[in-house]
Amino acid sequence: MRPGLLLIGHTYAALENRKKLQALAAHFELVCVTSTIEQHLVLGRPSSDFDNESDAPTRNYQLIRLPRSGQTSTTFHYSGLAAVMRSRPFDVVLVENEPWARVCLQARFLKSFFQAHALFGEFTWENVERPGWKGFMLAPIYRAMTATTDFIIAGNQAASQLVQKYGARADEVLVAPQLGVDLDNHQPASFAERASLRQDCGLPPDAFIIGYCGRLTEEKGLHELLQACDALQKVHLAILGSGRLESWLKEQQQTRPWLHLLPPRPHFEIPSFLRCLNVFVLASKPVRTMRLCWEEQFGHVLIEAMACGVATIGSSSGAIPEVIGHEKAIFPHGDATALASRIRAVMNDSTIAQSQLDRTRRLYTHDAVAAQWAAFILHQLAA
Repeated sequence: MRPGLLLIGHTYAALENRKKLQALAAHFELVCVTSTIEQHLVLGRPSSDFDNESDAPTRNYQLIRLPRSGQTSTTFHYSGLAAVMRSRPFDVVLVENEPWARVCLQARFLKSFFQAHALFGEFTWENVERPGWKGFMLAPIYRAMTATTDFIIAGNQAASQLVQKYGARADEVLVAPQLGVDLDNHQPASFAERASLRQDCGLPPDAFIIGYCGRLTEEKGLHELLQACDALQKVHLAILGSGRLESWLKEQQQTRPWLHLLPPRPHFEIPSFLRCLNVFVLASKPVRTMRLCWEEQFGHVLIEAMACGVATIGSSSGAIPEVIGHEKAIFPHGDATALASRIRAVMNDSTIAQSQLDRTRRLYTHDAVAAQWAAFILHQLAA
């Protein structure tokens, strides 16, 4: 009989992300608690654009939607979670959020009452220590978390090092992605398919196109990306997304006919954009302020682009080098000259895209990620 796993995570309110649950349910009797369909904006679109119940007939697990209270992803709790905890015994309770998140505290508290014999685990992305009073406040929270958690899945190497610094044992920590990628809708495009997709996006059919999609913010390195394309010449840059830099990008578009801005789209439409590209760039750079202390925690779009057979370049920020796994595809963050040099090298090297595609198929499918998680959790149960 498969062990019972209660997985708590707002990530699975997105239809595309639930494909990972299908893979995980091959290893566990899985119950997932996630959020009700909401109406707040995600990348400029209603969150309901990213979620519906179309997958319900094929689910091999139980999905429980609960309303959440709180304004951000770390300040909410789920109404009705206690009833789920009381409903049946579980072997494992796993919550996906940062150690200080309210839902983690809620899940840990309820687990102690209703699932005393279950293992308790956390998934965390957090890969930087906060400066000043925030770091001072978070240190005891980390120590308490590691002391009361049976195992931790860290989304990157730095997150693993951080929890071990505060008391987690190395054999209780797995470094693994949170999500994989679906190879059914992320596939390399033929020349004919690429031309058709470019026409649909309003992009030139025969140009060398560099692309980015995601949040349009300073920390994503968009200034450096434009500077690199200025230096390269005879390339086009396609940017898809929404954020604070949108008005600035529209201003830049007035003097750069090669710059194309595309509106945000639902997750299931992202592959058709990625398959238009010759090169994808994630030029993120670290931020260290009291308001925002951040480095790239994974960059899920990297594995989506690589799965589409697109040569993928990233900065040295955070987890990007370990995700890409190819030294020739990494440049120092904040260095537009180095980025331009990397793009030139990729333009003349057709092997990078294929090696990245092979890496993605080996490590980053939903099945591969679920197998990593399952082997680790089953080992913790047997220990």
